[in-house]
Amino acid sequence: MDYLMKRLFILLLLLIGCFGLNAQTGLFNLSYAIPIEEADSLLALSDFYTPNINDNLVRYYPENSTFVEAILVFVEPQTRRIIGWFIKYSPDNSEEDDAYVLQTLQEMHGKNNYFDEETQQLIWFLSTTRSVHIMYADDNSLTVLYYDSYFPELFHLKDKKASRKDSETENNTLPEDSKPAPSAEDTR
Repeated sequence: MDYLMKRLFILLLLLIGCFGLNAQTGLFNLSYAIPIEEADSLLALSDFYTPNINDNLVRYYPENSTFVEAILVFVEPQTRRIIGWFIKYSPDNSEEDDAYVLQTLQEMHGKNNYFDEETQQLIWFLSTTRSVHIMYADDNSLTVLYYDSYFPELFHLKDKKASRKDSETENNTLPEDSKPAPSAEDTR
C-alpha cells in the first residue's frame, strides 16, 4: 500500500509540475527560458521577422499583419535565453480585438489576476518572479509584457532606437508608464 501511495503522490507532483510549466508559455507560444533561436523560429512561423538577433533586446516586426506593431524579446546575455517579451498591438485595433487578447490571456493564465489601480495594469502572477502585465500605452495601443523581476536591469530599453526597414515611425518602445507594478514577492 505504501508503494502505491508513493507512486500516486509522485504522479500528482508531476502533473502539478506540468501545469506549472504550461503557465510559463504565453502569447505567440513564447516561453520563459527558451533559447533565442527557438523564439526566432516560433515567431517566424507567425510571420514575424527581425533584422538582428544578436542583441539582448530583439525586435520583431510582422510581415503582413496590422494587428501587432512589434514584439520585443528580452534575452539574458550569458545564456541567450528569453527572460521576457513585450507585445505592442496596433492603436487602430478595435475593442473586440483587445477583448480577444484579454480572453486569450485568461484562457492561458487563468481568470485570477490583480488590477493595479495606480499603474492601470491587469497582472497575472505566474511565479514569485514572473508575471504578465496588460495595459494601454499613451497612443491607446494595447500592450502585454511578460516580465521576470529576477532580471529587472535587462528590461530597460536605455536609449536604443527601433531600426525597422521601410518604417517612418520609431514608436516601438515600451511606453513610459509600462513599468511593471511590484511583483507578488514585493507586495508581501
